Amino acid sequence: MEANEKYVKLLISDVEIRVGRGILSPKDFSYLHEVISNELNEHISVSTLKRLWGYSKYLSRPSVSILSTLCRLVGYRDWEDYKSNRETDDNKPSAEVVGDKITVETDLEVGTRLRLTWSPQRVCDVVYHGDNEFEVKESRNTGIKAGDWFNCSLIVAGEPLWLNNLRQYGKSPVAYVCGKQGGVQFEILEKT
Repeated sequence: MEANEKYVKLLISDVEIRVGRGILSPKDFSYLHEVISNELNEHISVSTLKRLWGYSKYLSRPSVSILSTLCRLVGYRDWEDYKSNRETDDNKPSAEVVGDKITVETDLEVGTRLRLTWSPQRVCDVVYHGDNEFEVKESRNTGIKAGDWFNCSLIVAGEPLWLNNLRQYGKSPVAYVCGKQGGVQFEILEKT
């Protein structure tokens, strides 16, 4: 993967964390467009955002101007400042878990439904059955399907989600990672 491409993926993840939601649908792209307009008084078209996120086909690389605008949204001066100061997985030190997280056994009740999202446009709705066990109820754009089961003990917003013992019909159980680039976001849909 080209270095710039790696930073573009990191920037997309940082923008989603900054606005507090995955950018997955036309409504999300319109929302992001409004956030940029209102907070920065700058303009990036919805169609350009869709191309950058991979929702629509991008025939060329995004301009430095577009990338710089998104960098300002997440607290950097411009694209060059972002690339020189943003830690990547290659040089990130070990650290405590901070931010939104779910310690499954203590934070979830049996029957709680969660929505997990990650790039590009991956959505997975699951229900917790106790003992760190989840059942997939619905999914879009992912290899995980409705009816699959997995174990998971910790979910951290913005970090990859490691699924243990993913069980899919007709296949041997496997370990599976969601959101390897950019991490996952979660939303509690319903508590029992």
